[in-house]
Amino acid sequence: MARRHTPEQVIAKVRQGQKMLNDGHPMIEVVKELQVTEATWYRWLNQYGSEKNAEASKRTKELEKENARLKRLLAEKELAIDILNEVAKGKFLSPEPRRRAVRMAVEKFGAPERFACKILGQNRSAFRKKKPDTSFEETRLRGALRAIAIKHPTWGWRKARWCLLAQEWAGMALNNKRVRRLWREEGLVCKPKARKKRRAGPGAGEQKRLTAEYPMHVVSFDFQSDVTSCGRHIRFFNVIDEYTRTALAIIARRSFTASDVVAALENIIAETGTAPTYVRCDNGPEFTAAALINWCNTVGVGTAFIDPGSPWQNGFVESFNAQFRREQLSGEIMDTMAEATYLAEEWKAIYNHERPHGSLDGMTPNRYWENWTQENQLAIA
Repeated sequence: MARRHTPEQVIAKVRQGQKMLNDGHPMIEVVKELQVTEATWYRWLNQYGSEKNAEASKRTKELEKENARLKRLLAEKELAIDILNEVAKGKFLSPEPRRRAVRMAVEKFGAPERFACKILGQNRSAFRKKKPDTSFEETRLRGALRAIAIKHPTWGWRKARWCLLAQEWAGMALNNKRVRRLWREEGLVCKPKARKKRRAGPGAGEQKRLTAEYPMHVVSFDFQSDVTSCGRHIRFFNVIDEYTRTALAIIARRSFTASDVVAALENIIAETGTAPTYVRCDNGPEFTAAALINWCNTVGVGTAFIDPGSPWQNGFVESFNAQFRREQLSGEIMDTMAEATYLAEEWKAIYNHERPHGSLDGMTPNRYWENWTQENQLAIA
């Protein structure tokens, strides 16, 4: 195998050979001492024999080395740009996405691990640190969150946390950050609802809006429409108590008259044992008919009609309609009226007894009503 010499080694041997020739040594001893052939000696002498040639050759080697360094820097810069454009399009808000980005840079672009960590701002020791083993408690908690997500696909992590706090998990550390982290790691993130700009109807600032102060103080109702699989329309008559957010009735029919509305309200009074102080509704023909007005006057119930074309003034029942649509109607296909009635009653039970409500500090409407009744027993008596 031929031995390669660096320019510095060649120059050193040329100088040694020239010194030996000047001292009177024959050429055969010089090439033997230098361990090269005579042809190689003359080639080296021609290339590095003078100081000028040696300096030029040295400078050439330095330029080649500098050129290689610049090429390497340019290649690293272009690789860094490709990595940032492909795997780091946005800002990393947690450690795990950054680790995934580093792994992607290594696997897809063939970048060294050290280089990928430097470009993406990932600490190498943190990247190599193995994830701790999942405890038995956390495994059970993850399973419980998945079960809630399967049963209630439209719920988010807040409602899931409130549901767990109401069950046997109350003694476990279930702060917001832990539940949210586990919910996201299990891939159970729900699409956030778009926030709508709050609107105010005519005369909203002229007088104070009637606000419920106790259960059955203000009862709101409204109609909601859907269709069966055959294309025929269904109307749901939704009634809620504004103070406790309790769903008092969800009645499904093809059509309603004012007499049907009166009958539904009488059934609610029979079930709760209390007549509402006020009813809030829009100015639809079923709500402004003489039968409903006469019933209100007879029972002594006040009316709080909203302005025409101002559904935002009846916000509680409108919000209820939206939840009913999102959590039940949008995910079900109804073939008959009997099926529509069953689904309405099913969701009413879930809403009142299982579904935590954000405005009630995570309690269900039924639990909130019971707590209020216990705290105000003397006042009720």
